Amino acid sequence: GLDWTEVARFERMQARFEHPVVAPLIDFALSKADVHRMVEAAGLPKQRLYEMGFPHANCGGGCVKMGQTGFAHLLRVWPARFEMWEREETALRDFLNRDVSILRDRRGGTTTPLTLAQLRERVEREPMLIPQHDWGSSRPGPRC
Repeated sequence: GLDWTEVARFERMQARFEHPVVAPLIDFALSKADVHRMVEAAGLPKQRLYEMGFPHANCGGGCVKMGQTGFAHLLRVWPARFEMWEREETALRDFLNRDVSILRDRRGGTTTPLTLAQLRERVEREPMLIPQHDWGSSRPGPRC
């Protein structure tokens, strides 16, 4: 699934993995819209995660590289999947006994951990205050 916008990522993967890494889309300067049109023209169904409004179809709708916008979207369209991510993050925090989180809160000029539980509470309390463009590395362009 790596495309022409991810050459650097592809090269890092080639250096890191012992087995051959191939990415046929690297050689074609196709936009995501181009690929979607090709899929539609071939009569293939649109991938479910795109139908759900995700910018990519990687990672089953969640990703450790996803930002606040992405996880807020996951909470809205697939609450059970969000709950799984929240539960796993909580289990990791308990296991490590550390204040770690997938997300970061960068308000007020400082960066602090923002747990998925805290994000869920914010979405429930103040949905309009959730960033609208923080898809993280899962946004179009460099992806997870």
